[in-house]
Amino acid sequence: MQRRKIGIWLLAGFAFGVFILQPLGLSLFLFDRSGDSGHWPSYLGEAFETVWGFTDVDQVLKNLLFGILGSSLALMVFFRKKIFQLNRKRIDGQTLLELIKKGENDLVEFKSSLRWDLRQSKVNKQLEFVIIKTIAGFMNTNGGNLLIGVDDNGNILGLNQDFDTLKKPGTDGFEQYLMQLISLKLGTHLCTAVNVSFYRYGENDVCYIEIDPAKTPVYLSQDGRSRFYIRTGNGTRELDLPEAILHLGKEKALYN
Repeated sequence: MQRRKIGIWLLAGFAFGVFILQPLGLSLFLFDRSGDSGHWPSYLGEAFETVWGFTDVDQVLKNLLFGILGSSLALMVFFRKKIFQLNRKRIDGQTLLELIKKGENDLVEFKSSLRWDLRQSKVNKQLEFVIIKTIAGFMNTNGGNLLIGVDDNGNILGLNQDFDTLKKPGTDGFEQYLMQLISLKLGTHLCTAVNVSFYRYGENDVCYIEIDPAKTPVYLSQDGRSRFYIRTGNGTRELDLPEAILHLGKEKALYN
């Protein structure tokens, strides 16, 4: 499946390089060479005709060159996430097990699932709210670690039931859904404050989320109002307006 995806991206990138990048570059070159006279779209049409010159050896070589360029760009886009993750230290599976064994604290929280209610055996949107609330709480305090697929006692339950509720089952679909929630409820700019990775133990996957503290206050949007959460002990607590002002005032004093 992974090889097939890469193949599709390579072909799409090759076509993009040949039929998009090359005509644009050639048309701009022709337009500039003419002293910026005439209409650029007419040069674009001429460039497209040139690109289709597969009987010209020189043009075939140019097509190949731009195709390789397009494929290279496609691979960079495809692997952008993995390249980014290489710059972040990823803990090994045994270290994560040791983290789970120590239990929850002010920097570690366990959640059994993202959206599947184990008691009611159905999707429960309130569970998604709890996840996002926890992430916001970590961001507004000192950052932390959220593990999904682990119950309060440290038992690994896995994510299979969550996977079955997604349009795109599996870790990729899970991460995409999680990032969409963060973007919608907290803000797209805060997606970079979380690092998501998955660990497999037997038949069960665990989602491990490293959360950085935010530089500005993070508010969770729900029911037409903004809510402010912080991490207190091994739980997440909502602050009312006076408490939030006091908390933010103390945080500001610490950095002055």
